[in-house]
Amino acid sequence: MTTQCFYCYQCHKKYPTHQTLFDSLYEFSRTSPENCPACGCARELRLSVDFQLGGGDGEFKAVSAFLPDKLESWLGEEEQEVTLYPFLVVLQSIEGKQFCWMPYWHVTGKEARYGQHAVCLESRQFDSLMAQFGERMLEPV
Repeated sequence: MTTQCFYCYQCHKKYPTHQTLFDSLYEFSRTSPENCPACGCARELRLSVDFQLGGGDGEFKAVSAFLPDKLESWLGEEEQEVTLYPFLVVLQSIEGKQFCWMPYWHVTGKEARYGQHAVCLESRQFDSLMAQFGERMLEPV
């Protein structure tokens, strides 16, 4: 389970988001968090992530979050529109190591259903995959 809060690095206060993780990431992909109400300094989005099997669990700073320019939608069961929201979230550990986390949601109507198999790669692994992708994209099939 993932929890989130806003953290002021100046006065070291944590503020709950009172939002779902989907809403927090969606908003964070569009704009920076509001400043701290106590001291007026910038706040950051912090995520406590449980990756299972002990793989990198802990609290992370969300450095940035991205969504594709165009989201993919289709008609699902009962002819209801389904939209896929695949996020790319750059996380940073307390030690400064960065990871690329890719949670996704299927949104039907107003209900966001979390995709349980979100991959989280160390940034060098992600860069390696993107480089390979770029090389192969140039090769004709």
